Amino acid sequence: MKYLKLYEQFRLILEADEKKDNTILYNLSQGGEKTLILLPGSGKDGGQGKDDFQLLADTLGKDFSVYSADFENAFDVRTYAKSIANEINNNNDIKQCAVGGFSIGAGMAWHLAKALEGSNKFNNQLFFIDGGVANSTKEFAENIVTKANTPRVAIATRMKLIKKARSGGNFTPEEDESVKRIYSQKELDDFKLKNKGNYIEYVGEDFPPDNDTELDLVAKTIDEKNPDNVYIIEDKYDKTKFEVRYSVKDPKIEGMSFKKGDVVDLRNFVKNDTLQKKGLGRELGPAGAPSKSGKMLPKLNGVDVISLVAGGNEGKAKSPEDIEACEKEAAGSTTGNSKVIVVTGTEHGNITKSENLATNIKSNFKSL
Repeated sequence: MKYLKLYEQFRLILEADEKKDNTILYNLSQGGEKTLILLPGSGKDGGQGKDDFQLLADTLGKDFSVYSADFENAFDVRTYAKSIANEINNNNDIKQCAVGGFSIGAGMAWHLAKALEGSNKFNNQLFFIDGGVANSTKEFAENIVTKANTPRVAIATRMKLIKKARSGGNFTPEEDESVKRIYSQKELDDFKLKNKGNYIEYVGEDFPPDNDTELDLVAKTIDEKNPDNVYIIEDKYDKTKFEVRYSVKDPKIEGMSFKKGDVVDLRNFVKNDTLQKKGLGRELGPAGAPSKSGKMLPKLNGVDVISLVAGGNEGKAKSPEDIEACEKEAAGSTTGNSKVIVVTGTEHGNITKSENLATNIKSNFKSL
């Protein structure tokens, strides 16, 4: 009898662990009276909430309980949103919450808000973090290629990082930040003027030497004492150890200019990532398939939408036209109030790590 009781206790523990493993949401912080559910952007291995939001959760402080979630590259967004909504409604620790999402996660958060309509757990507040919801998934995907991402004219990389990339090494965030991504001829001219005497240019038909020792020798003619700090300017995907340096890229772009190759790369990303997220847009139809009638899911009913927009884009201030487009998208997603807040000192890649983002969420969060 004693052993049966122990077995039963062990079985219940295993069932509890299994149930916990099957849940989608997890805590990034807890204990605060203000609860925020945040869905991440997409990366090469899907979305990871902890990567995007742990620092934000820490910065928001003790007043906030922050939950997040992960997702794979391919899945049904609307089923995912409904599952999270069910978890929220069945979680006794969540008394009331706002929802939000970063980048592509903003569109997912819109569907989560739609799934929470009428729930007394939802405070009717949605935060777009440098993202929004598109009329259709295909429209969103095409926008990534044609509007949201400008192909590069060139990059300027410290010589030591060229060698590191060729050996298959991953850049630290600080190293990646030091790579200068250049999007216009004027930016290239300005960079060369600012770094006069400290760069080697390999453009047109010229490729950097495929031998690192030879590359070292060339760099030493520029700076004998510190050759590793010399910039290498490239306007195309280097052929040297391409499969190592650009291990996640399509082999077809080897040797191709960034102007052409970046578009190919983005279209591959859209095909293999964005379009695999069924029902991301507002189009009607099975699993978000386009509706022959052209109709869309209705606006959110009475939900306040706060669109927190990165203030910079590729080293420049975000244009008035881009901000106006964000205002239109936010207003068109709800019957409730909407507003756009420009988060200064941020770009798309670092906005979730910004203290200014946390400050704006704190000041705009409402408790009912």
